[in-house]
Amino acid sequence: MNVVALFKIVPDDTLIKVTGSTLDLNVPAKISTYDKSAIEEAIRIKEKHGGKAIGVTAGNTDRKAIREALAMGLDEVIAIDMKEQDIYSTASMIADQLKQLNPDLVIGSEATTDSSGGIFPAYLAGLLGLPLISYVKSITIEGKKIRAERNLISSTEIVESELPLVISVVGEINTPRIPTVKQILESSKKPVKSVNANVKPLVKLASVSPYVIQRKKIIIDGSKMEEAVDKLLSYLRQEGVIS
Repeated sequence: MNVVALFKIVPDDTLIKVTGSTLDLNVPAKISTYDKSAIEEAIRIKEKHGGKAIGVTAGNTDRKAIREALAMGLDEVIAIDMKEQDIYSTASMIADQLKQLNPDLVIGSEATTDSSGGIFPAYLAGLLGLPLISYVKSITIEGKKIRAERNLISSTEIVESELPLVISVVGEINTPRIPTVKQILESSKKPVKSVNANVKPLVKLASVSPYVIQRKKIIIDGSKMEEAVDKLLSYLRQEGVIS
């Protein structure tokens, strides 16, 4: 069974700094958090059912991050270099590569940590003409059939489908492994296919700014509790919080 894990390399969100109304995105790159779960699941399926686990990434092709994906256990990675990208251009480029691979299963994550759009797996499935199962928290594969549990927050839905198909996984599906030093060293010997993108995005990112909450910083004197409660309730009514 050949499985493809989709992953995106993004700025490390734990290191991004906010200065006034600007974001400093000049920080080290990393594999988007939930995409590591997609990689981990692809590797587990390969270990259980045989075949290959291939990674595909588009956009930033930071080699350190790609080596981490290979060190986790991917057999190879296709790295599509894209200076500008939107969902259409990215999905088109990845779909072109996947049509050559003809995988049994394509695994993405519920969202990436930079854009959090959450619609990419569905868009890609549409281009490939494959069914999609989204928000998957566990899967069982028997022959050409897949049975998946979907996390719908307030309920769990169990669905079945035939391979091939696309799934998007949630973080609770697994705990991504941490590569050993030996695996990190061996990752440098694994193949990385570089592809230059030739698709122009239909939507361009014009700017990014932080969402800043302006606190009103109102302090109510609490020395007289009843008066303080009355003032608080009065203010909340004035702001329309309560009626």
